[in-house]
Amino acid sequence: MFKIRDENFNIEFAYLDAFVDKDEKLLTFGLQIKAEGKENVFDSEEPHFNSEVLLKIEPNKIKKWKDIAGKIIQWKDYPDEEEEPHALFYVFEHEAVYNAKIEFENVDNQIFVKIKALCDINWTKKYSNNIPLEIETKVDFLGVLCGKDTSEKECKNEIKPYLDIDNLKYVQNKYGVSVLIPNDSNVETNLLVLGEY
Repeated sequence: MFKIRDENFNIEFAYLDAFVDKDEKLLTFGLQIKAEGKENVFDSEEPHFNSEVLLKIEPNKIKKWKDIAGKIIQWKDYPDEEEEPHALFYVFEHEAVYNAKIEFENVDNQIFVKIKALCDINWTKKYSNNIPLEIETKVDFLGVLCGKDTSEKECKNEIKPYLDIDNLKYVQNKYGVSVLIPNDSNVETNLLVLGEY
């Protein structure tokens, strides 16, 4: 489900990725969810929920990425500090997401996200301010980004405090960015998406 006020959209993709914030010593997850454009709605633009910083995990708190199940992230106002959990919503331009509640659930060993929030879209009077946004979908995990041309050993040493590296494999995307992805991932799909977004 991807619903903006009373309009439902099909979901094109929904994925998490992560990186290690070396300053804060945290594993930081981001979330991307993109809907397909809909004729005669928002001039056929593709709505996009974009959070680069959503969930922060301390060392030794989880073993696998799916252990984020049960986590709830909330904020009222869009934070002044970009390092705090936050999200933007794009239709014609990026707008802040506010009054947000985001939950992760494990359903039959798959991770689902539920989002309830408000956003602004400058389209018509009906779609301008305080627009309800609801998303509920399965999410994939595309991996932990380690940096350009980072060696497998460096990647694994960086991630070891946060995730069990036996569940991850080392790959590089088409730009030479090193990524640790889940062993059961579709490598080609992960690299294609990570190479584009």
